[in-house]
Amino acid sequence: VRMIRVLRPDVIVGMRPTGAGGGQHHQASALLAREAFRAAADATRFSDQLQEGLRPWQARKFYFNASSPFQARLGPPQGDDIVAVDTGGYDSLLGRTYAQIGSEARSMHKCQGMPQLLEVPGQSNKAYYRLAESTVDHQTASDDFFSGIDTTILQLGQYAGFSPPSELTIQLTSIETHAANALQVFESEGVEATRQPIRSGLSAVRKLRDQLSLMNLSDEAQYEIDFRLAQKEAQFERALLLAHEIKLEALADDGVVTAGQLVQVSTFVANRGNADINVRGVTFNGFDNSGIGCQADVVDGESVYSCDSQLRIPANAVSTTPYFERLPDAARYVFKSDVPFGAAFEPSPFSVTFSIEFDSEQIGVTLPIQHRYEENIFSGERRMELHVVPQLAVKISPDIVIVPLRGEPRDREMRVSVTNLGTGGIEGKITLQAPLGWTVTPPSAQVTFTRQDEEWIARFVITPAADVKPGEFEMLASVQTAEGTFGEDVQVVEYPHIQRRHLVGIAEARLKVIDVRVAPDLNVGYVMGAGDQMPVAIEQLGAKLDRLDADTLAWGDLHSYDVIITGVRAYELNRHLTAYNDRLIEYVKTGGTVIVQYNKLGFNAVQYGPYPAEVSRNRVTDEHAPVEILVPEHSVFMTPNQITENTWNGWIQERGLYFLGDRDPEYVDLVQIEDSFKFNDGPKRGALVEARLGAGRWMYVGLGLWRQLPAGTTGAYQLLANLISLGRIPVH
Repeated sequence: VRMIRVLRPDVIVGMRPTGAGGGQHHQASALLAREAFRAAADATRFSDQLQEGLRPWQARKFYFNASSPFQARLGPPQGDDIVAVDTGGYDSLLGRTYAQIGSEARSMHKCQGMPQLLEVPGQSNKAYYRLAESTVDHQTASDDFFSGIDTTILQLGQYAGFSPPSELTIQLTSIETHAANALQVFESEGVEATRQPIRSGLSAVRKLRDQLSLMNLSDEAQYEIDFRLAQKEAQFERALLLAHEIKLEALADDGVVTAGQLVQVSTFVANRGNADINVRGVTFNGFDNSGIGCQADVVDGESVYSCDSQLRIPANAVSTTPYFERLPDAARYVFKSDVPFGAAFEPSPFSVTFSIEFDSEQIGVTLPIQHRYEENIFSGERRMELHVVPQLAVKISPDIVIVPLRGEPRDREMRVSVTNLGTGGIEGKITLQAPLGWTVTPPSAQVTFTRQDEEWIARFVITPAADVKPGEFEMLASVQTAEGTFGEDVQVVEYPHIQRRHLVGIAEARLKVIDVRVAPDLNVGYVMGAGDQMPVAIEQLGAKLDRLDADTLAWGDLHSYDVIITGVRAYELNRHLTAYNDRLIEYVKTGGTVIVQYNKLGFNAVQYGPYPAEVSRNRVTDEHAPVEILVPEHSVFMTPNQITENTWNGWIQERGLYFLGDRDPEYVDLVQIEDSFKFNDGPKRGALVEARLGAGRWMYVGLGLWRQLPAGTTGAYQLLANLISLGRIPVH
């Protein structure tokens, strides 16, 4: 509702508002979008937003995606409420079809491992959308979402009622004429010819905005008209820069900065056109000495204006980290109230404002200051905004420590890494703040840095209190220096398809004392999966673990392992695993235990299990969904830990996903999960499945252990301990 009231769109397009189709998050978004379409216009809904200055807004139409994978056979959807969009249409300016542009976006869907091949040029291809809600009369089948909606500049007069002031109509007509003239001469004479009508259009928009308050308009009419004129002014300003072929840059010599640090910022105004422009000023924002700027100057055609400035990061600058934070006890986020709603990241405080004059019109352009660098020899140029970090970054590993209530040894080794992110030398003392009664050996460690990016790792051994009870405890790490105490961890998030970002948080570890047992002296073979943290969890249970490489999979003695586990989506990532999968099946046949964590649909291309089976899209996203044990006498529920209803308490985010679907009867379901979500209701199987082959067993685990273990979910550790202990239990 807030986003609709902020953007004030004419048309909203969502997914099926019935909640059918897609994953549960897609279904929820569709239901919420349609409800928000209605609620945004109701002043009694979320009235606190009105007190902040927002106003109700009624969008004109709500469409949803009506395309179907079966339409090639059944034909396209029919009706007057259908909009057919030709996604195969070619845009001569962009040089691509809309389907190609869409597939480029889809091909960047990398965080979930779902890229796709780009669309190749082909025949016309239509996407269909059905109208679900509308305030527009006489809707007919169309190829335009805006059918029946006047989107011209002149239509802004409608907000003034049936008889808008004549001066308003005259000035709106003037703006529309200048915009039309710019488009006409662009197509006939080229970009240079657009400068005069764009400049005149900008002047006309500004004149009307200044005079709106004098036109005896209602408060609502003035708000709605000015809201859209502000957007039109920004569009004219952007068009004026493009028409004059202006390129603006603001580049810093460092991107990872600390409080009080000096940075050099180089600003450039490249005039690649043939007309002179005036740089009236360049000012900086966010720095201690932001008042420092660059001198005004005339920039001739086909020349570059540049200026170098020494600027200081404020001494009280706070670390740069996402402005949203997930609540530990709820599946939602809290946000900083002063950040624009819906922004991907908080706007950088470090920016530069260029003031440029084109004849009689002056515009101001504010850009975030960036740092450019080469990540490696393959990356080419990379860019990032300025990110403030603590001078010393402190990290404890592991960040979740599992201590079995029974069994020895109970000591745990902890490592504290400290990285000097500042530009100078520094020394200090590393300490761990342990729970009452726990001991840390040694009590502290000295650290000395002489250069930036230097790292130091200290090792400590923690010992639980002798009378410790099951529960969760916290341990903090910090470094005491003459400049202050540092106790924040800095996690770098950087991939080829996104800009570098930082997650800054408290340097802490969670200590969980759990009543969990595991078969003694277990030897586990593990094939790594995507973002895999399970090996650490297995080792903390007391088992010995080897990460299996290509040679071991090909020629090693697999029977030296009690159990072999493949990580999440390992069959998608590890070509050696797929190449030598037959050895795993033979290992099962001769008495081994193989546990396969969830894989995606690519698993179905080749049968990697002992019998035919296919992975499905089935999932249960309700982490509280009841779990029924179907084979209670199975060893996985009985030894060495008794699996009860309590085992399923405290799970986060979901029960699991990509459950095993259609399969041979040799596969036996061990659990059944009842999903209460309206559009995914009913019992779900395939989350924990066993197939026996020869003297061994092969198990598929769609349960989200990979998500639960890093969160310290007690029941997940108990179930994992039972799973790996199966390697010691003969198959009967």
